[in-house]
Amino acid sequence: MLFLWGTLITEPFHIFARFIARAVHYACKGIGISGIAASLILYVVVVSVVILMQKLAPTKLGVFIPCAISVVFIAMLLVKAFMNRSVVISDALCLAVPAAIALVFYIMKFEKGLKWFADVYTYSLAVALVNSLLFVPLAKLGTVAAKILYITRYNDIDITSGFAGLAGIPEFVWGIFLTAFAVLPVIYLATIGRRK
Repeated sequence: MLFLWGTLITEPFHIFARFIARAVHYACKGIGISGIAASLILYVVVVSVVILMQKLAPTKLGVFIPCAISVVFIAMLLVKAFMNRSVVISDALCLAVPAAIALVFYIMKFEKGLKWFADVYTYSLAVALVNSLLFVPLAKLGTVAAKILYITRYNDIDITSGFAGLAGIPEFVWGIFLTAFAVLPVIYLATIGRRK
């Protein structure tokens, strides 16, 4: 997933990350929170969503995760289309494809496929977070790094820019620090799930 993150195939998962990031952004803006506080809230929300989805995936509710995400996103797309009186065709197609796959899996009662699909959504959000925290600040270090790290072309979550220069510490170092705290519980829950 990490190596595919800068490609078109992962666009439905970019929309997923973008939706969460924008929802947090508008909520913070609405209550007057900005800067580092807003970045921390976004960080905590994204990590919490990943952990919650990891917890739900092995349960009976896990098979409903792809359906719930598809329904919410399509509803959001319809509301946006109604308000703007136009439809973004690329977004509509990117949301229709995973919704169609999930529907086929439901019709076939393919529970393993649905749980796998839920895992893809879960870990795509984790990849979006790692990309934002680690690779985006690294790409800012120079044009060569930016060209090599093609996965940073589509960054939907902006956390580290709010920390840049805080306490004299570079953005990249903050990214490493935040990545470590985010990845540890995700890896722990992933390994516990495998053992079960």
